[in-house]
Amino acid sequence: MKKRFWQVVLSAMMALVLLAGMMPTSLADGENTLVPESTTMFLKMNEVTYVEPEDEFVTILLCGLDFTENRDWRGSGNKRELIKAHTDANMVIAVNKTKGQVSLISLPRDTLCYLPGIRGVYKLNCAVNCAPTIPEGLEITRETASWLLGGIKIDYYAALDMDALVTLGDLMGGLDYDLDMTYTGHTGKRYQKGQVTLNGKGMIDYLRARKNATIMSGLDIGRCDRNRRMFITVYEKFMNDPSHLVKLWDKATSGDLNFFTNVDDETFTALVELMLTLGNDSVGSYMLTGEYKLTMEHWNFTITDQPHRQAVLKEVFGIDAQELPQVSYAFTKWLLATGFPVGRQIIIARQILDYGYGLENLTASQKQALDELQASYLDTIEAYDAYANDFDNDDLKSALTKARTKLRKLGEAAAKKVKKYNDVPWNTSTYWFRDPRVNTFNQIDWQ
Repeated sequence: MKKRFWQVVLSAMMALVLLAGMMPTSLADGENTLVPESTTMFLKMNEVTYVEPEDEFVTILLCGLDFTENRDWRGSGNKRELIKAHTDANMVIAVNKTKGQVSLISLPRDTLCYLPGIRGVYKLNCAVNCAPTIPEGLEITRETASWLLGGIKIDYYAALDMDALVTLGDLMGGLDYDLDMTYTGHTGKRYQKGQVTLNGKGMIDYLRARKNATIMSGLDIGRCDRNRRMFITVYEKFMNDPSHLVKLWDKATSGDLNFFTNVDDETFTALVELMLTLGNDSVGSYMLTGEYKLTMEHWNFTITDQPHRQAVLKEVFGIDAQELPQVSYAFTKWLLATGFPVGRQIIIARQILDYGYGLENLTASQKQALDELQASYLDTIEAYDAYANDFDNDDLKSALTKARTKLRKLGEAAAKKVKKYNDVPWNTSTYWFRDPRVNTFNQIDWQ
């Protein structure tokens, strides 16, 4: 009798486990809402597929945070809190240990990106804001940089704010530099074209110049180019006298500055030794550039030039990178017209399913409504993905229109049955980037 009893219990437990695996998990509304499985970048929880180049590389992501305590020359958006700072400068140092070469690759701050593991569309410089702390945000930035670089793993990162750069610039004795333009810096100082010695504030004035620049004024690619050229000069100074680098490291890691890195002292020593073996030869300089356009009504994005990106990755890393999917200007128009509103409806349907299937003692009527919605939900995802990957196809557009219409009808019916919503919020907000069902991190200050 006991044996029979435990067999029944175990069978029941196994059945519950199997049913649980087939049912959606019940989750509350908000940032942690379960995202449907979808091949479309906007909806999918993306993972970076890493690649191994034939040569051995060490890669470091350098980031400049647009924050300062100095009220006279604050960063973009006049930020008052460090946690709201963006990485307005992003550069990858790629050290080819096999060939003894160093390459600098600038990643424009406004690059349109899909962040690994996060729903929505973002700029590269906002990746750091998609986490509760700066170090966690830099890990997301590091993964996003790997995604942009075709799966090349970024080993290390280092980031500092404007005040830290000023302090470290002064500590290294400033920089002898050949200015390519005459301009007025953010600090209010006027600079003349030609050979000058820049102190810490002078360095930040040059590196921050964009709208106030007199060469390529207002363009991020111009600032990226200046950042790379100044870094090459700094690199040469370090190679001529490595004591500067050691002195700066001690100060940066003292805890007195807003400096963030995943490099420890032992790794730093190894990196310095590696750099010294490379000598002071010329450094390769590249940028993943693209067209700078107002897209999706509200923001300027850099739409990466795919053939150029592939050529850079081939030259630097020797890899044949695939084109980044769904980052074209044409696709951004599809997102605004179709991708965001239908994607939002898919997520709302999933929320109704999550909630409904999580209820105890479902009635037959409730279960039927949820089952019908679930079937429509899966059909809509299939139609959505098909049209997203061939958005000039009128037949696929028609199929998605029919699927989304049915999804909404069945969603409204199921919502009433399980009392999930009094009024189902199907429509997308005017500001898609503020919509939590479009961008998971919808409270970012994009300025």
